[in-house]
Amino acid sequence: MQVRAEQIEDHLRHTLAPVYLISGDEPLQVMETADAIRKAAAGRGFSERDVLMVDAQFDWGTLYDAAGALSLFADKKLLDVRMSTCKAGQSGTKALQHYLDYLPADRVLLLQTGRLDKACKSTAWVKKVEQLGVSVQVWDLSPAQTLAWIARRMKQAGLQPDNEAVRYLTERVEGNLLAAVQEIGKLVLLYGSRPMTAASIMAVVEDNSRFSVFDLAEAILSEDARRIRHIMLVLQEEDTATPLLVWALADLLRQLYAGCENIRNNVSNQALLLRMPKARQGLFQTALRRMLAADWQRLFALAARLDQHSKGVGQDVSRHPQRLWDEMLEFALLLGGRELSV
Repeated sequence: MQVRAEQIEDHLRHTLAPVYLISGDEPLQVMETADAIRKAAAGRGFSERDVLMVDAQFDWGTLYDAAGALSLFADKKLLDVRMSTCKAGQSGTKALQHYLDYLPADRVLLLQTGRLDKACKSTAWVKKVEQLGVSVQVWDLSPAQTLAWIARRMKQAGLQPDNEAVRYLTERVEGNLLAAVQEIGKLVLLYGSRPMTAASIMAVVEDNSRFSVFDLAEAILSEDARRIRHIMLVLQEEDTATPLLVWALADLLRQLYAGCENIRNNVSNQALLLRMPKARQGLFQTALRRMLAADWQRLFALAARLDQHSKGVGQDVSRHPQRLWDEMLEFALLLGGRELSV
């Protein structure tokens, strides 16, 4: 069966499966899900734990040995197998499949791995885990989900922030939940249960947010000028390669133009939508309605100029790096339906 990360505590209150697979790239949710399973297993008598770190030299015979070895101090054991990738190789696949075919009654197998790609999801051993145990796929949180997550964690910690305080903290830690937990702990020490405003947080919380060019595209499609500015600032502070950023903006422009042309010609955008993440598809379709009246000639001219300036050539190119970042921000805001002065 499949269980979401936020459901794992409720699941463990009722039962403990013989095998768990946690997959995903968001470290805090993976860590907390694994901690909850380890705690539940210990509470049910699985007091011993073997940690198996899988790398290129890992001997999968260790899994056979760990499953069959007699415990020195207890009858039950948790096998904590940590894989950097879901691709276990021929020997790993064989070992995992054998273990799942002959599940020992006195063992719980906890597998942790990175995000499952399409090929991994279709492997026999992953399907077997979902049949016999529990698969928890951890996903990166959307901006709205991050806001709700931050609000919930602050409340659980006993803090009393107003809505603007929650939003401000979310902006400072978006994409970095580990930093969020650290900052919430700091706020508990400083403010306890006293009411808290954005100004309170501003005085003590650094900007620990992390973004990629794909986050910028979603902010543009959402017409969120405030978030566009914030993401651009973080990307600049992280010294993101400007040609990569210009490429991402131009690629989004081309997708929007193609989508609008399809609408004008009564052609389905299904093929275009299938090439982007599901979370972005709704935003993209909403943006298309806005972009039907766009000044495409101006936008493509700006994109061409950005491409030249990112390479240090072209008319009016500035040797000052900040000028290029200002131009990219202006272009991103235009794609998001805003002017730079907004």
